[in-house]
This record gives sequence, C-alpha cells and structure tokens, in this order.
Amino acid sequence: MNFSYFNRLLFSIGLLSVSMIAFQLSLMQYLSIVQWYHFAYMIIAIALLGFGAAGTFIALFRNALIQRIKVLLPLCITLTGIFMPLSLWLSGQPLFRFDTYLLFVEQKEIWRLLLFELIFFLPFFFCALAIGMVFIKYANRIGKLYFGNLLGSGLGGILIILLFWVASPSQIAFITGLLSLLASFIIISSQSRTLMVAINIVIALVLLFFAIKNPIYINISQYKSLSQSLDLPETTIKTSKNSPYGLIQYITSPVLRYAPGLSLSYTGEVPVIDALFSNAEWAGPVLASQEDSEILDYTTSAVALEIIEPQKVLVLGAGTGIRTHYFSLRKIPQIDHVEPNPLLSKLSSKTTNFGSNVNLYQKDARSFLCETKELYDIISIPDIGSFGGNAGLNAIQEEYLLTTESFSKIYDHLDENGIMTITVWMDYPYRNALKVTATIAETLGEKGVEDPENYLIAIRSWNTITYLMKRKAFSKREIVKLRKFCDRLSFDPLLLPGITTDERNTSNILEDENLFKLTDRLISNERSEVYETYDFNIRPSRDDRPYFSQFLKWKNFGHLQKLFGDQSASFFELGYLIVAVTFLQSFLLAILLIVLPLFFLKRKMNNKFWTLFYFGGIGLGFMFIEIVLIQRFILFLGNPVYSVAAVISFMLFLSGIGSWYSSKLKISLISIRNIALVIAAILLFYAIVLPLILKAGMGLDIRIKILYTLVLIGIPAFFMGMPFPLGLRYLSERSEQEVSWAWGINGCFSVLSTSLATILAIEAGFTVLTLLGAAAYLLTMASCFIQSRS
Repeated sequence: MNFSYFNRLLFSIGLLSVSMIAFQLSLMQYLSIVQWYHFAYMIIAIALLGFGAAGTFIALFRNALIQRIKVLLPLCITLTGIFMPLSLWLSGQPLFRFDTYLLFVEQKEIWRLLLFELIFFLPFFFCALAIGMVFIKYANRIGKLYFGNLLGSGLGGILIILLFWVASPSQIAFITGLLSLLASFIIISSQSRTLMVAINIVIALVLLFFAIKNPIYINISQYKSLSQSLDLPETTIKTSKNSPYGLIQYITSPVLRYAPGLSLSYTGEVPVIDALFSNAEWAGPVLASQEDSEILDYTTSAVALEIIEPQKVLVLGAGTGIRTHYFSLRKIPQIDHVEPNPLLSKLSSKTTNFGSNVNLYQKDARSFLCETKELYDIISIPDIGSFGGNAGLNAIQEEYLLTTESFSKIYDHLDENGIMTITVWMDYPYRNALKVTATIAETLGEKGVEDPENYLIAIRSWNTITYLMKRKAFSKREIVKLRKFCDRLSFDPLLLPGITTDERNTSNILEDENLFKLTDRLISNERSEVYETYDFNIRPSRDDRPYFSQFLKWKNFGHLQKLFGDQSASFFELGYLIVAVTFLQSFLLAILLIVLPLFFLKRKMNNKFWTLFYFGGIGLGFMFIEIVLIQRFILFLGNPVYSVAAVISFMLFLSGIGSWYSSKLKISLISIRNIALVIAAILLFYAIVLPLILKAGMGLDIRIKILYTLVLIGIPAFFMGMPFPLGLRYLSERSEQEVSWAWGINGCFSVLSTSLATILAIEAGFTVLTLLGAAAYLLTMASCFIQSRS
C-alpha cells in the first residue's frame, strides 16, 4: 500500500468522522425542536444501529466489497454526505412525519416512527460501511485507523458547538454533508477520478445552493406550544437565533396574554405580551414595559412579598426576566438574575431593560449556588409544569434544580428569615404538586426540622400552587397576613400552620380532595407509605436520579389503564413510554439488521462464543459509561449540549489515543484481559468517587471545569479505546472472517445499551449504571479467561 495513500485514507476517515459526529449532535437538537428532548437518545441508538448493520453487511459481502474498495469507499462517503440533508428533508414529508402525542392513539404512528428512524439510519449506515471496509481491509493497521476515526469524532463534537452559534439545525446538515463530500474527494482513485470528481462537485454545488437559498423547513409538532401560539391571529415569528442552548424564536402577537394563576377577583386588563420559545417550547413572556409585571401582584407568586420586605433576592433560571422585573418594581436594593442562556436575556432585554439594582449572571443555577457566598431574603425558582399538564414529556429530562440536593443548597443560601418560593401548575392526576411537597419535606427533614408544617406554606389558585419554604418557622403575624392575602384575592391555603378543613376549598373548588389528604401525609411521618402506595412515583428526585418529571411506576401501569383507559394512561406518561418503545424497536431492528443476517454466513467460526461475550461486553460497557458521563457532566458543566459534546469529544479523542497506543502492544489474551480488569477497576472507583469530585469542583471557573472534564473523562476513556482494536487484531490473526461478526455483535449490543442505559438510569440511578458498566468489562475479562482455557 502506498504510504501517501494511507495518509490520505487516514485523513479522509478522520474528516468523515468529524462530519458524522457533528451531524449526529445537530440531529439531536433538530429532533428536540420538531418533537421533544427524549428523542436525543434515539439518535445515538440509530447511529449505532447503522454501524452495526454495516458490520453485518460487510460480513455477508466481504470479498466483493474489499475487491472494489477503491470505487466503493468514496461512493459510500459521498452517499453519506447526500443522505445527511436528505434524511432531514424526508423526515418532514407526510409519509414519514409522525407525532409523539398520537403514538399511542393511532396505530399508523408506530409505523411512521419506524420509518422515521430508518431514514436517519441511512447516513450512519453508509458512513459505517466506509469505515468498516477500511478497518477490514487494513486490519493490521487498525490501531492508527481507529485513532483517526475517534480523533475525527472528537473534533466533530467541538465543531458542532461552533456551528450551533452560526447556523440553524437544518443548515448544519448541509455543512456536514459538504465535509463528507470533501472526505470522499480526498481518496478518489485515479481510475475513476474524472467522473467521481465531477459528480462530487455537482452534488456539492447543489448542497451549497440549498443551504443558502432554500434550507429545509423545520416541521414542528402541532402539539408543541410554539405551533399552538402561531395559530393565534396575526401572530408571527419575528426573530430566530440558534445556539448550543437551543433554537430561540421570538414571536409577536396582538392577542397573546400571560397571567399564570390570576386571581378570580381580578377585574383589570391583562397586558398583551410577546414571547420567546426555546426549541419550540414556551421559554417565557417578553413584557412591553416593566410595569406590565405588576399583573403578578394578583397571582399566587406574589405571596412571598406579603410577609417579607427583602433586601436581596436571587432569581434562578430567570428566563426572560418577568420575575426579575417584578422584584425590581419593588425597589429591592439587590437582585441577582441567573440565567445560563444568553439569547433569552439578550432578546427579552430589547423591550425591557433592568435597573442598576439587577446583577446579571450567565450561569447555570446549580453552578451559581456553588460559587456564591451570598445569603438571600428570597430565592425564586422557575415555575414547574404548564397549563393543562405536559403528558409526562419531560420524564427523561434531567432537572438538577429540582433535586433534594439542590433544595438543600438553596436552603443554605437563605438568610435567617429567608424564603424559597416556587410555583407549580396543577395537573391531574396530582403529581407535580405532590412531588414538590415531598421534596421540600425531605429537605427540611435532612436539615433537622422535625415539624415541617411550620416551615412550609402553599397557596392555591384555580390552576397554580405557590410554595414557600422558610428557614425559620412562620410567625403568627405572618400567618395572619397570608390569610388576609388569600381572602383579598380569592385564593385558598393548601398548607398553613393551624389550617382548618373548611378554608382549604372555599374559592377554587376541587372535586377530588385527595390533594389535601396526600399533602398532609407527605409532610408527616407517613411519607414513605405514600411513596409506596400512590399510583405515581412522587418520591423526590436526587442528583443520582434527577428526573423530577418521571412519575411512571411500571407495576401500576395496568391499574392506571383500567382506571383511566388505555389511551389516557399512556398520555399521562408519554415521555417515558416512548423510551420503552424506542428500546423495543431498537431491539427488533438490531436483531433484524445485524444479528439474523449473520446466520447466513456459511463459515465455520471457532471463536463465536468468545466473540459474543467479548464484543458484546464492550458494546454494553462503553455505552453505559458514555451515558453516565453525559448525565454526570450536565450538572457539572451546566448545559446538556455542552455535556454531550464534551463527553463524546473527549471520550472518543482519548479512546483514539488509547487505540493508537494499543497498536504497539503485543497481542495476547492475558494483555487484553488485564486491560479489561484495569477499566473495571477504574469504573468501580468512579462509581463512588466521581460524584464527590464533581461536587467539589462545581464552583470552579468554566475553563478549569473543562480541564477537569478532560482529565476525568480521559482516564477511563484512554483504556476503553484499547479492547476493541485489540480484539479485532486478535481475531484477524486467527479467523479473519469473524472480524465482521465481531463488528456486528458490538454494534447490536451498543444499540440496545443506549435506550437500556436511559431506562436503568431512571429506575436505578447513575451509580448503579456505572457498576453495570464495570460488570460488562468484567464480562469481557472473563471471556478472555475462558478463551485461554479452551
């Protein structure tokens, strides 16, 4: 093989990997916009499905593919570039479009979801086919090639952060497509150079034209709040800006109004507002003037100011700033406005500006709490839920501001007489309100408060409940003021020291009074019993399982179907059920596209059991740990996209270095076994120590955090990059035809592990998932031990 050709090949594979990872991450954002956040993990599964299916395809047609690799390799890379934007365009066509809300209502939506997944499968399949052919053809140099693949993937994760700031998700697909075409151009052989170069240039010009002049229209689900708002008369999108935090859209409307939990006794006019949406979901109102925030005087969220005259207020997750404006009108000397998304603050401040008493911080709420030493009279948390509920669509969205550890940190930043305030939209069956009650009660219990009913107050309107958690017990004078507040605005107390049964359901009548009974039990010693017996999961979330909106108990799902009907029960917990559906579909597709075709191989395989357990263990272990690290670093870095990009980039980059280093190692089962043992030992150590290390570093500067991230991810990733290429080299020396089988098995288990890891993280937590990842690598070690004995 010509040395210069190998270098071109190495560069081409690296560039292809750059484009593929950037496309994969942009696809996660795209699906978060058109559907919901939980489809991000589906993309990881689809990508791995493409790689696994490509391995099986190579196993079936190995000789024919390798003989024609000089032609087929650039062709596959070109097809990858074509299908990147084409898959996005197809996903918006009527045949392929599906809607999450209809998934358990209309049977055809299941098939549309399957087709939806398959069209995104294509670019990953052709990319993996190209990489797989190279790996098989040049198995003796797999370490360097695997390094090029992983290095490119790591750089792709960095590139996408830059692209998010300058391009929309639909435009990014064209950019990554052009990068793939460039990767194809680099390795076009001399035999077909003229024709292939001409084809690539024409395709590149077409992609460039559409990227600039006619980008793909983003078809948003009709059930997302942006779609519903655009149905209002004369409502238009004024501005759209993209960033790693999501696509922010500013809408203007002459009829849009905002007054959550407005008192039934209010007789004034509700002001007209504009609004901002993040990934097509409500992000907050934009006030025409600061005075428009005075409407909040007639909502339950005003209750804290009835009993305290604050000097310092902290507004966490401040969004568009309506809470900040409201506090600012009260002439409070110091207001700290904390919002991580700079576009929300920038776009909302065009119409209303904050005063000199407001300090703006572009930070994640938990990071700010770890950095600041200030104590506050009021700490305000963003509203939970939405009008009418959200069908459990946030079930797998991590919400680190709503864990017991977060509430404990907030408690520590309250002044002696300070108050935490949070408003919850009511849902039915009751879930959000009960979980907030339980979380506050658990937090107070952990702080040594034995009578939480004296430190916790809740005021209810017809559709919202505002909770106050106080550092010191509420005084009789404060309780009198709260009762007058409720009488004046026709609100009902839900929790109040000395409350009577009659005053709880006076102005805003609830037919189902279980809310009152369950609330009382949650602040008593009966909490644990309620957690066990209630139909929904209302146990407080923790940093190890930060899924506040995950309410589904699998054991009670049948009971809910009988109680509310099959479709209604599914609707309550739609988000989590979609993860289960994705897992089942991934399992079936993996069997169909990866495993079953391998049985058509008419070759004798002497290492099939070792191959199954060794490469299956690697597939499970690697993805389990990748998912865990993504989740752990969301809290540490304060942004899901940054976490996904950093973990994937650093993990693949350092794994690539490990792969490169492994090419220098002598192949033996003992050395492979020892590396698997080292990985398992590191992961067992991380299961205990990593959360403590990250907690200690939460208050660090972001640049130091990135260095922390690189080191903490790099230690296990370096070793985790070794077993796969070492295993392939071991197989190629003994039974070269089994290399493709190994590729397919690894792909199959990787596909299954993505959705499975999400389910396990929700049900058991990140620590257990880390231990299971370690167990998977112990399985690979055990397979080497058994293989050496056979």
